[in-house]
Amino acid sequence: MNPERKYWFKAKESGLGWSWPLTWQGWLVYVAMLAAISYFFITCDGVGNKILGVWIPILICIPICWVFGEPLLRSKRSRR
Repeated sequence: MNPERKYWFKAKESGLGWSWPLTWQGWLVYVAMLAAISYFFITCDGVGNKILGVWIPILICIPICWVFGEPLLRSKRSRR
């Protein structure tokens, strides 16, 4: 027997991406991402460094959402 997989993030109803987290692990990922963005935004000097400080945590979060989130294409097809 294969237990149903518990997703950390639900696929958005419209558009591409994931919505709010479904589990505490998902919330932990979002809080860590926002904390990293805040840290880099406050401590970095210069516009270029602030832009990198925002984009690097986001780019790290995307593969985590892809692996542990609800599949995007399957959720779109199931509503048709």
